[in-house]
Amino acid sequence: MFIRRPQHRRFEYEPRFYKPEQDHTERFKRQLRAQRAKRVPPRRLLVLLLFLGLALYLYLVLSGGLQ
Repeated sequence: MFIRRPQHRRFEYEPRFYKPEQDHTERFKRQLRAQRAKRVPPRRLLVLLLFLGLALYLYLVLSGGLQ
C-alpha cells in the first residue's frame, strides 16, 4: 500500500542508418534463395530415377520375376 510499484521501462529505438530500399532488396534476395532451395535440380532428379529403375530391375531379375 505504501510501497511504490515499479513502472514499465519504455524502449524507444531509432536506427541511425536505415535504408528502406536496401531492406526491400535484402528481403527479395532471401525469398529468391528460399525458392531456389525448394527446387530439385533436374540432374539430381534424373540420377534418382535411374537409380530407382536400376534397383527395380535388379530386384525383378534376382527374384525371378523376369525370365
